[in-house]
Amino acid sequence: MKKLVLERRGVLTLVDAPPPVATTDEEVINVELAGLGGSEYLGLAKPGLRKLPNAMAHGIVGQTTSKRRVAVYPISACGKCLQCENDTPQLCIQWQMTGVHSDGGFSQQLAVHKQALVDLPDSLSWEQAAFIEPFANSLNAVELAHLTKESNVAIIGAGGLGLGLVAAAAERGCRNISISDLSETRLKAAHHLGSNTLAYDVEDAFDAVFDTVGTNESRETAIRLTRKSGTCILLGFAEPRIELDGGSFIRSQKRMIGAFAYSKDQFKEAINLAQKTKPEWVKNLSYNEVQPQLEQFQSGNFKTIKAALRPHR
Repeated sequence: MKKLVLERRGVLTLVDAPPPVATTDEEVINVELAGLGGSEYLGLAKPGLRKLPNAMAHGIVGQTTSKRRVAVYPISACGKCLQCENDTPQLCIQWQMTGVHSDGGFSQQLAVHKQALVDLPDSLSWEQAAFIEPFANSLNAVELAHLTKESNVAIIGAGGLGLGLVAAAAERGCRNISISDLSETRLKAAHHLGSNTLAYDVEDAFDAVFDTVGTNESRETAIRLTRKSGTCILLGFAEPRIELDGGSFIRSQKRMIGAFAYSKDQFKEAINLAQKTKPEWVKNLSYNEVQPQLEQFQSGNFKTIKAALRPHR
């Protein structure tokens, strides 16, 4: 079995590994597709929580040995604490994520807990299924923002998270959804889902502003675009620290919240949103194409809307 592992910072190595052996609580899946996103290209530069070597990727879909088409819900938690009882397992102190704390989708096969398997409709292509995981993140953020039909929304970044935010906001009937991105290809995809282009000369205009990038510049822009008493929602991880004009922020009574990951119900709901995407938005990669693609993302080249490893190709 082939597996692509993050051996050390900046180095991915293709290795031969024994096939996984499932316990009584697990099932082996053949990985059909593993999505590449911010977690992977940021992880290549800074492994973070990962114990190396690690096979990254937590946006995983595939088939069981009985040919059942499934997506993998990648979060596990204690199931007993207040956060778990409130259906926010990603906030559990014992949370774990496949592809971070354990090997993920950069592998031809994976042993997965049976409770993590979510059935996929036959109408959903594998490429569309690549959007389930980022769209689940987006659904969590939209729910935290309490959007209504009257909401005027701005989104910074039209990657997987940004596209999911557009789709989720459009589903809620928001009166305006504006988005910005350096890639015209990604903007066209966002417009297909229901957005228009964000005009940066507008200040203090939006009820809710979502930053999916996470640089100081994007966070500063998100806060600036948030109207007085509006809400700024941060999803991006590009830089660890936040710089803030505290006086202006306080006098404007703006709110700033973080949005991280998703519940299993949100993950399941994201399947319906993913059906609004187009399969041709996904660039299918072989193993030897993964690191060059991640390095393109690191360099700021985001012409590709969504990239995914196809381990059996």
